[in-house]
Amino acid sequence: MDTFVQILLSGIALGFLYALVSLSFVVLLKATGHFNLLPGSFVLLGAYSLYQLHANMGLNFWFALVLAIVIIAALGLVIHYVVFQRIDRRAEQHAAGLAILLVTIGLLSLSQATAVSSWGAEVLLLGDPWGLDTLPLGGVSVSVRDVWVIVLSLIVLAVFWLVIQHTRVGVGMRALASDHQAAFVQGISPRAVAPYAWLMSAGAAVTAGVLMATEAGGGLRPTLDVVAFTALPALILGGIRSLPGCVAGGLVLGVLQQLAAGYAPAALGQQFSTVLPWIIMIVVLLVRPRGLFATREFRRA
Repeated sequence: MDTFVQILLSGIALGFLYALVSLSFVVLLKATGHFNLLPGSFVLLGAYSLYQLHANMGLNFWFALVLAIVIIAALGLVIHYVVFQRIDRRAEQHAAGLAILLVTIGLLSLSQATAVSSWGAEVLLLGDPWGLDTLPLGGVSVSVRDVWVIVLSLIVLAVFWLVIQHTRVGVGMRALASDHQAAFVQGISPRAVAPYAWLMSAGAAVTAGVLMATEAGGGLRPTLDVVAFTALPALILGGIRSLPGCVAGGLVLGVLQQLAAGYAPAALGQQFSTVLPWIIMIVVLLVRPRGLFATREFRRA
């Protein structure tokens, strides 16, 4: 039972990481009307930015985290105004969506190459405050890093909920997500919403990247963006436009993956837990393409 509880807690922490990355994708989709892969770059470059600011320059870890979020949000805004808006003006809607997706695939490769050329390919340690510390909980040892994952994720989720539900920016984002052209006609400017959307997306992605790259998470490495894309099945599972669905999908996926890692028969192979999220995604797309948690209310939002 102690082993089960430990695996369950680890799965919840992993699920929150998936939820953060998924939220980063969804916020940009709601604000821009196009799906793109930049959150993967945000996860990677955000973690390396924190490493540069904290480990190399000696800034306080938490201040470096906030500064890394601002830097990545600013980078996202530059890409939005220089690349995305130009494509939107010059291409039809469907063609623009494909062009933006292809551009972000290129930017993703560029960000990984930049990380390797700037910081090397070896695993780096962020110097995070908790390291490999654990907390005793009955007969279970809980990673302090997992506790921080849950706490920081809940803080980010609370901020997202407040912004989306109780601010004019949130109303604008929901209107743009529902009908981009109609919202524009009614006076809701995508340019006014964009800075907040990119800041929120960067906040979620960088926080997830930093938590993934901590010492207990295996350290900082150039393939961190590939790890982040394991959150895509959680995005599909929860409903690609649903913020609450992202959280639910991430938690379900994280728990199932950790349970598979702990209890899956050896006959399924050592990597079964790694491929399980993608198997689940394929099944969900075949059975319920809108996602298991994409209710009518969530789709309107």
